[in-house]
Amino acid sequence: MVDQQGWMEQRKHERVSTTLKVSYRILDEAEKGQKLQHPNYQQTTADKLPQLSQKFHAYHAVTRDISEGGLSLMGERPFTNGGHVEVTLQLPQYKASLTILAVVMRAGSFFEMGKTMYNAGVKIAAINAEDMKKLSNYLLAEKLRQQASR
Repeated sequence: MVDQQGWMEQRKHERVSTTLKVSYRILDEAEKGQKLQHPNYQQTTADKLPQLSQKFHAYHAVTRDISEGGLSLMGERPFTNGGHVEVTLQLPQYKASLTILAVVMRAGSFFEMGKTMYNAGVKIAAINAEDMKKLSNYLLAEKLRQQASR
């Protein structure tokens, strides 16, 4: 996709600008391998996914945009390039939250309203098939809603 200034879009999936609250935790190498190998992230129903998550201290962030391939996050804790995070995302039309395993592709920081904020572009590494359907449906509905409001 090429925009009016000639910038070539490098992503495979179209991004939709949306602000949603998320929680996330940083996975260590052992957890990363264990989670990525767990078949339930690919095959189970969404109601069984909370059993896969351990009790943990969650950090909070918000999305800037979302696609079927990843998310752009902003929060108060730094992200590490190449690190793995488990993101819990609540879509407005669903009661159950989505759990996403993701890799931090880009991490940075900026100064806003007197404090340092952190941002990251994360690529989805694993997501339950039912959650992927919900995410796809949300993105389509949000894109249509945004187009109708222009």
